[in-house]
Amino acid sequence: MKSFSNARPTGARRPCLAAPLAVAACLLLAGPAGAHLTYNGRDLGSYTGLEAGTKTITNQTVTGNYGWADAADGILGDSHRGRAFRFHLDHAALVTLTISANPNATTNSLGGLVPAFSIYSGLGAVAPYPPTQTALPSGPDHDFGEASAAWRTWWVQQHLNPAATDPSATDGSWDALGDWKMGGDGDLPGDFSQLSSFLYRASAAAHDGANTVTGSFTLQAGDYTVMIGGNNIANKTSDTALSPHGIAATISVTPAPALSVAQKVFVAWPATTSANWVLEASTSADATEWTPVPGSPTTVDGQAGVLLDTSAARRYFRLRYVP
Repeated sequence: MKSFSNARPTGARRPCLAAPLAVAACLLLAGPAGAHLTYNGRDLGSYTGLEAGTKTITNQTVTGNYGWADAADGILGDSHRGRAFRFHLDHAALVTLTISANPNATTNSLGGLVPAFSIYSGLGAVAPYPPTQTALPSGPDHDFGEASAAWRTWWVQQHLNPAATDPSATDGSWDALGDWKMGGDGDLPGDFSQLSSFLYRASAAAHDGANTVTGSFTLQAGDYTVMIGGNNIANKTSDTALSPHGIAATISVTPAPALSVAQKVFVAWPATTSANWVLEASTSADATEWTPVPGSPTTVDGQAGVLLDTSAARRYFRLRYVP
C-alpha cells in the first residue's frame, strides 16, 4: 500500500456533501498549492484523419523518471509525476506516438527518461471553465482538491478496502492502465458527474532502460489526452525523483483504410495498405469478437482483397491494425 506523503496546507473547510455509492467519510481535505493538469504548450494538434499529419514538441519535461510506472501498479498515481498532452481527430485514423528522452528540452532538464505513455478519450478542464458549484473559484483539475479526494476515496472502497474513509491508500488520481476521474476546486465533492473523465484507450512503455517508445493505434474521432511519464520505478527513491526529465514527443496521423465489398463477394482495400492490417469478420457490426478471415490477399482491378464464397455477404468486415 502506498504512503500518502503530499502535505496539505491548513485552511477553511466546508461541509461535506453525500457522495454516491456511500462514500463513508466526510473529506476535509484542502488542496495544496502546486501543479494542476493543464495542456499549456503541449497541444499535439488537430487532424481531420482523412490526410496525413505530424507534429513534434521538444521543450517539455516531466518530474521524475517513475510516474507512469507508479500509476500502472494497480494503485492510483500522482498526476504531477506525469505530463499531459492533447490532440484531436475529426475522423477515425491511425495514430502513432513516439516519446523519447531529451536532455536538451530546457536549460536544466536531465536526460535518461525511460518513457511510457497512456492515451485517454477526454480532456481535463480547460478555460473557459464552467460556473463554480462551490464557494471556491472554478479552475483546472488536480489530484488533491476535495472533489478529486472524494472520487479517490470511492475508488479505494471499490478496489482496495470497502471500509476506507479517505484516499490515503493512493498517491493521486492517475490510472495509467484504466479509466480515472479528476476534479477542480469549483466541483462539488461527491458529485462525480462534474469531474473530468479520462477513458483508457491504449498505452506503450519502454523497458530495461530504453529511452524511446513508439506505439500505433487506430482511434475514433474525438479529443484525447496523452499522459507521459517515466517507467523506472527505482527512481522514486533516488536523488533525481523530483528533477525535470526532458521529453521529445512526436505524433503522426495517417488515414485508416476504408473497406469495400464487391457484388461478387470480393472484400477489398487500397493496394497501398501496409501488411499490418488484418481482415476480420463477424455476424454483427457491434460484436465483441471478430474472427480473422482466411485466405491470401489477391489483386483485382488494382485493388487488394480476399475472394470469399457467397455466404460472406451476410457478414460484417473490418480491418484491424496489428503493430
